[in-house]
Amino acid sequence: MKTNKLYLLWGGVIIAIAAPLLCAGYLNYQRNHFTCGAHAIIVDDDAILDIITDYSFDSGSGSYESSGKYIKGMQPALAASNNVSFNYWYENGQMIMVSNDTNELPKRAEPLLDHVPDFYHLRDRGISIDIVRANAESYYFVYGHTPVFYCTKSRQD
Repeated sequence: MKTNKLYLLWGGVIIAIAAPLLCAGYLNYQRNHFTCGAHAIIVDDDAILDIITDYSFDSGSGSYESSGKYIKGMQPALAASNNVSFNYWYENGQMIMVSNDTNELPKRAEPLLDHVPDFYHLRDRGISIDIVRANAESYYFVYGHTPVFYCTKSRQD
């Protein structure tokens, strides 16, 4: 009888130690393995950039893909797209992302695109953002204490 109580006591201690560790491991996994997408519209005086974006994060490496259109005044719409591969890590609660490679269209400089951070245009450029979980299915990307966009998790996650 005493042996059973001893086993139950040690079993309870092991469960009490293991449960928070398993929970912390699961939360860390979710923080470093997710995909989300957003629809962003950037408006300037006489130009609009309307894009669909997808971010993927996987253990320190990630990718950004976007496609859409750039409209300036009454001119015909230009196809706009971008693919950026990047590395990321967390520092002081913020995610630091550094671009490895970019493939942006249109290739020519447009004034509205000057307002987009260098991370999306140039290789080896970084950006520091906060990714704040809004709920179980979405995140806010916060840049300079301002929410930039709302990103919903992909169905496959």
